[in-house]
Amino acid sequence: MKNNQIKFFLVLFVSMAFYSITNAQDRIKPPKKRSKINKVDIFVNKSFEIYNVVYKMDSLTKKGIDINEKYEDAFLEAAQNDIKSLYEQVPDMVEEISNAKFLKQAKATINLNKAKKALKFCMLYAKDYLLN
Repeated sequence: MKNNQIKFFLVLFVSMAFYSITNAQDRIKPPKKRSKINKVDIFVNKSFEIYNVVYKMDSLTKKGIDINEKYEDAFLEAAQNDIKSLYEQVPDMVEEISNAKFLKQAKATINLNKAKKALKFCMLYAKDYLLN
């Protein structure tokens, strides 16, 4: 009986690991529900706006399509402005989270973790882009 349970959990673990490895390059999806903390929702939405543009650029470069220099310059300028606005929202966002109810804090944390993954992808793309 215990052998069967161990085998079951081993197969389950291996299949979950395989699934996460094969889907590692999938597009990160924005949160389905808002946290209802205004500054957090703005931060998350702005993060995914940046991510969507970077993801499209990454997809084009991986396919070998050259991106117009004017478009690149416009993107870099817009991204710089967006990142500045994200940075400016952080102190107010932290204050709003600390004053919110526990369930809203939990939802905000989940949404911010998704935004963090999206921004990490953007950072890695920018690093690769600048080095290559």
